[in-house]
Amino acid sequence: MNKNYKAGYVAVIGRPNVGKSTLINQVLQQKLSIVSHKPQTTRHQILAIHSTKDSQMVFIDTPGIHNQKGTALNKHLNQTAQSSSFGVDVVLFLVEAMKWNDEDKRAAKVVQQSSAKKILVINKVDKVKNKEQMIPFVEQIVNEFQFDSIHYISALKNKQVNPLLDVVNSHLPVSEPLFDDEQISDRSTRFFISELIREQMMERFHQELPYSVTVGVEQYEIKGPVHHIHAVIWVERNNQKRIIIGKQGDAIKQIGINARHEIEAFIEAKVNLKLWVKVKSSWTDDIRAIEALGYTDDFAG
Repeated sequence: MNKNYKAGYVAVIGRPNVGKSTLINQVLQQKLSIVSHKPQTTRHQILAIHSTKDSQMVFIDTPGIHNQKGTALNKHLNQTAQSSSFGVDVVLFLVEAMKWNDEDKRAAKVVQQSSAKKILVINKVDKVKNKEQMIPFVEQIVNEFQFDSIHYISALKNKQVNPLLDVVNSHLPVSEPLFDDEQISDRSTRFFISELIREQMMERFHQELPYSVTVGVEQYEIKGPVHHIHAVIWVERNNQKRIIIGKQGDAIKQIGINARHEIEAFIEAKVNLKLWVKVKSSWTDDIRAIEALGYTDDFAG
């Protein structure tokens, strides 16, 4: 092992839809976190492990910090995101270029409480035609909050991502690898399958039921070259169930087709996917139901 090898944890924090999951997928060059244009797409804390011959960066993809109140799920998502800033070596605070609101400010306050190195990352700079406009925008942020450095990127287009990684690496401690260098996440294949199915739900029903849907893999068997997967889509009300099933089952059939393609690409094998829709009344406001459906914060730092 290289005696100068570095390894550490890197939390990626920001409000919803600033590109946290897109950045992590770009770093790993693999789709690990699901992405959509809807807030709260990321609901779980996911470790994404980026290993090279000289270092290992363990990124923590977190739910977006938001101002929505009410349900137990919303509270859980915020608590999960906030806890990720502690016990890490570096915090990347992502904001969208030329957009700053109360949720950004709330996330920035969480970042400031961390003792880690703090990097302000301005994402989606490719959308800003006049780059000089970003000077007062960034000044507004750094006049109120302190950061060790500032970086401008486009996570989607992979612009200036590698220079950002170089800076992150410079802040990591000399250490043995924290995980096997072949491992890319702490999550199971079942977890990623359920997320890929949920992504299709978000894409198709983002207006009708964006927050009241979750997915659980009930059965996963490998028989020869085919992976047989049975999954349940959980909703809160019967009318939501009817929407997902659709007329003569057309909607859920299409969701199954799209999800199967994504899963096959992820596990690199042929998949036989069967989906069911079940109702668990008001699960988003039931702590026991949330825990039973896999929403637990298990990152220990």
